[in-house]
Amino acid sequence: MTEEAAITGARDVWPEAEGCEPAPDGWTFRVGGGYAWIADTGRVAADPEGLRSHAQQRIAA
Repeated sequence: MTEEAAITGARDVWPEAEGCEPAPDGWTFRVGGGYAWIADTGRVAADPEGLRSHAQQRIAA
């Protein structure tokens, strides 16, 4: 997934998404006081995680 597609997909669910960074099998981004993710498959986190590293781990879960 490209960065542009990740940002667009993330903002469909999380309009405040910012700071998109690549991660294994997807991308992570800041939302409010935490971090969420979008997988290369297009699946987006329903709930934010406290740390970016936790969001990265959840992509493959």
